[in-house]
Amino acid sequence: MAGVCTEKFLAKKRKEAEDNILSARIRCFMRFTFGDNWLQYSSHLEEGQLSEARKSLQRLLQREHLDTLTFLDIGTGSGLFSIAAAQLGAKRVVAVDRDENCLLAMRHNIERFLEPTLRNTIEVHRGDILQPETCQFGECTIVYAWGSLHHTGAMWQALENAMMLCAVGGHFITAIYNHTFLSPLWLRIKQLYNHAPSLAQIAMVSTLWAARGVGRAISGKSPFQAERGMRTWYDAIDWLGGLPYEYASPERVMRFVTAQGFQSLRVVRTQRSGCNEFVFLKTG
Repeated sequence: MAGVCTEKFLAKKRKEAEDNILSARIRCFMRFTFGDNWLQYSSHLEEGQLSEARKSLQRLLQREHLDTLTFLDIGTGSGLFSIAAAQLGAKRVVAVDRDENCLLAMRHNIERFLEPTLRNTIEVHRGDILQPETCQFGECTIVYAWGSLHHTGAMWQALENAMMLCAVGGHFITAIYNHTFLSPLWLRIKQLYNHAPSLAQIAMVSTLWAARGVGRAISGKSPFQAERGMRTWYDAIDWLGGLPYEYASPERVMRFVTAQGFQSLRVVRTQRSGCNEFVFLKTG
């Protein structure tokens, strides 16, 4: 009996070691340069997209304004939602990303879309949520990590680190890729995309963009503009290229976060491989 237990214990440790090695390989060799995509996206950014971003924040938080609140944007990308938070009245906005091109896009968009009186509201920092020493901003009343933590290569640790930056009584907003039977297949497709030559990547993006565009048009939606102020072309690039790539069921995310002293307020579920959205309240 002892021998069986020992064998199971060793098998578990081998599996953990293999997972750690795989995660390290993904982080080192299979990282998509999100900043390049956000720079391209920013060149087409318009006020209408900012309006959609503001509406998205209002919908998730169920409030019109963010007066007196502090807003931390983890994985800011183009800075779209940091700018939206500033426009909604947040007294302090902290935008953080580890990709220098994202920060370049962010600074450019601040100059384009924010009035001079609001520009000092936003602090732009280079930081990595997996390196807490680079994210010492104090506790914030809104921690916003939409679609960024599942690209870190260590999603659960990133979630834990992000939650620690939320003040008691504050809101933690995140979006995590849904776990479906197609998720492992999408991982292989993403790996293929990142290894493919440029022409093949363009063909893959065009195919996905066209297929999604037709589906959106049939359902009465714009084939070019996506939800939350996004554009479908750059969404397709982000989806195909986005590595590291992790996913989880909404139930697993809720169990993990509520165990850390949070209450689940809202969950917006998807039935596909996209993101489930979560809004949590920190209670202790």
